[in-house]
Amino acid sequence: MISYAQKIRRPAGRHFPGRGRSHRPGATCVCAGLCETVETAAAVQSAGEDRRLGKAHLKIQMGGMAAAIEAYRTAPTPNVIILETEGRSDILTGLDQLATVCDSGSRVS
Repeated sequence: MISYAQKIRRPAGRHFPGRGRSHRPGATCVCAGLCETVETAAAVQSAGEDRRLGKAHLKIQMGGMAAAIEAYRTAPTPNVIILETEGRSDILTGLDQLATVCDSGSRVS
């Protein structure tokens, strides 16, 4: 059986990642890592040095949940917040407080 490749027609003006233009994940992403331990800060820093995040803006700050709540009361929040907290019992309360000071488009992980 002989098979022939079909030419797929795509609508004009649509972008398909990997074809023509290069798609770069994290190109306009602003990330903040709020860590309580030096080990976690080092891991976040190492992840930020990955080539796929080369154009992402990453800021690492020590202090965890309390520092995040205080920092974002007066400052705009980044797109992604990487948060480390050692207090397991009050994590949901802390996340609720953080949500009240964050912009609607931010994600906490």
